[in-house]
Amino acid sequence: MGVHLEHKEQLAPLAARILSSLILKGKKGETFENLVSELQASKSTIFTHLTTLQASHRITYYTKTGDRKKYFILSPNAWIQSMDEMINNWNDERDIHLEIINYKAETNKNFPEDSDERFDLGFHHEYLSYLNQATSLMENLRQKLIENHKND
Repeated sequence: MGVHLEHKEQLAPLAARILSSLILKGKKGETFENLVSELQASKSTIFTHLTTLQASHRITYYTKTGDRKKYFILSPNAWIQSMDEMINNWNDERDIHLEIINYKAETNKNFPEDSDERFDLGFHHEYLSYLNQATSLMENLRQKLIENHKND
């Protein structure tokens, strides 16, 4: 999972491993000391990446009464932010494909119906359908996460 997050979220390898560890720990969280032990990295390196992940709002922490330790957890908004980025990217792609369709449709008007020079717009229409469905499903999932977060 760390390698996947490293590439998808454009994180340093250790930051991705920290994020993976926190995802797997869930609401329970993970202490600084456990992260150092589990990931076998120096305290300063772990601290630096925790600071970076907190600054990017990917993680947060909580404390327990009578316990001075910080328990790091995935930020409740991290998934929502990731989904927002995905939806925005899909909307940008959709806009590009709409421009391509418009251009090709206008160009097709210059050629007879049976001309080999006419553009086939089928792929673009299918891809737009896919993007619209994916966006709709992601927006529904995003809304459910927001509602579940309110109940926590």
